Amino acid sequence: MSFVTWFDLFGGFDEYGPNSDAASVGIVISSIFILLSIYWTAEVIKNISTVTVSGTVGTWWFSPVEASSFCSNAVLDSFKRAMTYSFGSICFGSLIVAILNVLVHFMRRLRRERGCVLLFCVIQCIINYLEMLAEYFNKWAFVYVGLYGYDYMTAGKNVMRLFKSRGWSSVISHSLVQKAMFMVAMCVALVTGLVVALVGGFFEELMNPDMFGTVMFWMFFSGFYVSLVNSQTLLTVVSTASDTTIVCFAEGPAEFEENHPSLSAQMTETFSTTFPEVNFGRGSGEVV
Repeated sequence: MSFVTWFDLFGGFDEYGPNSDAASVGIVISSIFILLSIYWTAEVIKNISTVTVSGTVGTWWFSPVEASSFCSNAVLDSFKRAMTYSFGSICFGSLIVAILNVLVHFMRRLRRERGCVLLFCVIQCIINYLEMLAEYFNKWAFVYVGLYGYDYMTAGKNVMRLFKSRGWSSVISHSLVQKAMFMVAMCVALVTGLVVALVGGFFEELMNPDMFGTVMFWMFFSGFYVSLVNSQTLLTVVSTASDTTIVCFAEGPAEFEENHPSLSAQMTETFSTTFPEVNFGRGSGEVV
């Protein structure tokens, strides 16, 4: 996805735009499929990681002996399930988000190049909203896919039914972990950008002092952007583990108390303080 952003930023898709002589039907269709393949591939890779992490955390939750170390069978088994039994569900859910990403991209371009800016703006806002809903649904659905191996639609329905029956709407609406991970990624990106800019500027000052300012800017921007994308990708593991913990806490609080009593007590106390309207007792979870 970062490749698409860079390519579009420097006008890589301009020659295929509606106002170009080269905008034949075949070229337009080809550009659509290229974009779709890039977005789809990125989503599939991300969701393979999500399903793998979810399966590993689920094994640690319900059967901690099988997930006692980094190289335990839980990690490899979860990855195998993600690449075999659950791969179809991963591809299907990823395709939905990828299609919406492509629609958003072309709506943005049409809004810049055509008339009726207000109409295209409204359409883009609607598609953006659908994209956010799909990503939100995918986040919890793929956790359930990783935990139980359900197909995509069944997993999505079951996890939403679980939260509804527990009265956990207020619990899942909080995304503090994702915000914290984004702040960490931003800090890493800023430090990386500064280091890259200083190193690049040092050598540029020796060889071509006239271009010092320009080189410093582009080196910082390049280092910042690449580092931000990579950091967010890596930190997705942490946010996925957090999401899986919430699902498992709703699904099996008794197993958590049995297998990890001290952690269960801490988590129950913290959640009860933060969400006093929800009962987080053993085998419960109903709204008080």
